[in-house]
Amino acid sequence: GDGDGDGDGDGGERRRDAVPIFDWSKSGSCDPDEYLQASGLVQNWDAYESCWENSMTTLRVRDGRKHTTGGGGGDEGRCIHPILAVDAGHTCYGQREARKRDAAAVSDASSGADGEATQPTLAAFAAQQQSSPPDIDETLRLKQRSKMMELLFEKFDAPAVFVAPSPMLAAFAHGRQTALVVDVGGGGTRVTPIIDGLVLRSAQRRSGRGGEWLGSVQARALTDYCGVADVAPRYALGGPAAGRNSRRRTVKYGPGSSVRGTIFHRLAMADVMYEMLTGSHVTLSPWRSDITVPFVGYQGDKKRKRDGDGNGDGDDDAEVDTDDSEDGAAVIAVEDDDGGDDEVEGTSYTLPDGTKVGLAMSKPGKDLCRLPELMYTDEIPFVNLEQEMAMAPGMSIGQATLSSLPIQRLAHASLTAVGDGDARKELCSNILLTGAASLFPNMEARLSYEISNIAPSAYRCKVVASRNTVERRYAPWIGGSILTSLGSFQQLWLSRAEYEEYGATLGSSRFP
Repeated sequence: GDGDGDGDGDGGERRRDAVPIFDWSKSGSCDPDEYLQASGLVQNWDAYESCWENSMTTLRVRDGRKHTTGGGGGDEGRCIHPILAVDAGHTCYGQREARKRDAAAVSDASSGADGEATQPTLAAFAAQQQSSPPDIDETLRLKQRSKMMELLFEKFDAPAVFVAPSPMLAAFAHGRQTALVVDVGGGGTRVTPIIDGLVLRSAQRRSGRGGEWLGSVQARALTDYCGVADVAPRYALGGPAAGRNSRRRTVKYGPGSSVRGTIFHRLAMADVMYEMLTGSHVTLSPWRSDITVPFVGYQGDKKRKRDGDGNGDGDDDAEVDTDDSEDGAAVIAVEDDDGGDDEVEGTSYTLPDGTKVGLAMSKPGKDLCRLPELMYTDEIPFVNLEQEMAMAPGMSIGQATLSSLPIQRLAHASLTAVGDGDARKELCSNILLTGAASLFPNMEARLSYEISNIAPSAYRCKVVASRNTVERRYAPWIGGSILTSLGSFQQLWLSRAEYEEYGATLGSSRFP
């Protein structure tokens, strides 16, 4: 979708918002559980179809003359290539809905007026706990795949289709048929055991800790602990601000504009947080050299969490507070008015609007450099995990695949769910680290260190990660290219004739 339109004019011109394919209702939260809701479940099939249409046109998939000399005059016919679609490799959807439904069932059972009305509710709740969430998950997964089959065959006229889960393709990209794939992406972390090329779905585990979650924690820390009144996206920046030699820029959203509540604005903010999170100042130690958790344990943090916008003093010309006390209440936003460039590299970071954030003068600044540590810590800032878990005392089978655990414990939980001991040993020696959020320095060394500390001594843990950032970021795409080039794979395509005879149900059941 588009996010264009200026939104400034008389009364404000209505801005067209970006159209999300997946659920973005919980983005921006510091609770990792919020990123598990409907992850991988298509919410807008029109936007999904538009993305496919744009890809087909850009790659000229339906242009039969694109490989000929002087061919490709924009004449598009039917698709001549079989299509391999990559599926996310779903686990349980809707953790929040399941928790609320279970809690409501308990509430109804406990508040019954008499015993006759209470017993059937409890029985229904017990049956729901045992069967409903897994059935709902499987139904949604099959329904989405059936819809994907219909789209590819009916809309894009594909001659043959195959749908493969991304963890399986990532393992093939590394030349392995048996591996424990740890995919750390923007929407969270997914740990999937692959045994002989097949996904062991019952042992798959997911966590909301990923790149988007780290960006949300970083944005919250900037306003709560670092004295930044407001983080402005690039599209809202204007000319230079008033002041002698000021490097700050004005921020203008336009009169009458409600763009700050749109998905377009959140995407722009996510880009700013991504730029900061991937800066050279962000580091990760290959071992646990500091036992403290970033932005956890500050004095007065409960009071400062929701005190309004910014929690700073509101003065754009604030001086640096070099207080290095452990209470974390230092205001470290800097306004550089002298125009000098003599600061030591790595001691500050400049936001798009010109605000400088100190990184070496206080504990919050140092914690900004240690944000990837949160992927391996039991505690996380701004969220009380014990209170969150208390919301649902009894988790169903389908919900057990979702977790707020750090990466190493998530991998341990997945390995524990594998019943065969020999398979567990082989998986431990083939742990594949992939995903764009796994590109922090020393990420694979730290994962190897953490898993080795909690795994049994009889298991030899080995983490494999590509040194090429492109291969690690696009491992499923590379694995799909390798898979479709194999001669033995050609008989696995779902042909158009089979689709027309049996329908989309066959395709949903035959794919891994």
